[in-house]
Amino acid sequence: MHIPRGGLDCRSALTNPEIANHVATLTTINTPHRGCEFADYLLNKIPKDEQDVVAGAYNAALRRLGDPNPDFMSAVTNLTASFCKELNEHVADAEGVYYQSIGTKLNKASGGRFPMNFTYHLAKYFDGANDGLVGETSFAWGENYRLLTVNGKRGISHGDMIDLNRENIEEFDVREFYVQLVADLKERGF
Repeated sequence: MHIPRGGLDCRSALTNPEIANHVATLTTINTPHRGCEFADYLLNKIPKDEQDVVAGAYNAALRRLGDPNPDFMSAVTNLTASFCKELNEHVADAEGVYYQSIGTKLNKASGGRFPMNFTYHLAKYFDGANDGLVGETSFAWGENYRLLTVNGKRGISHGDMIDLNRENIEEFDVREFYVQLVADLKERGF
């Protein structure tokens, strides 16, 4: 199996016993475990020249944000449902590691900022309820899965979970979420 740059995820790393022996738990947040159908569609429908223009714009933005070597096309390829299906067929969960996952739901496109407000409609068309990028059906992995959202029009976007927007959300404090996530793992004995 060929894994493009960035395609070797945490689950893949845990197939190495020298790594897995030092890991008690893996928590994934807004992770496309089953990929994004819209990414497959776009890569198959948009001409290569147009893909290069979009990739160039995103790579430039990512460089401004501090990534010295962004590769937007590899990232998009790793988001495809076809790539994730192949990855899942070849990567088993490590024995003795507690896996859990968390996903969030953006309630409408205008609840997120660029680029989540742009990709929300594509993700919704192909993947249903989503965080502006990843469909709800792709999040669940492991023994424990939680879907988070807030009431009203906003919801919680993919970008919100990494505090990209540095924005307070009524009913949800992303920093407190991470504090409680670690406290819960400690309570479970990890």
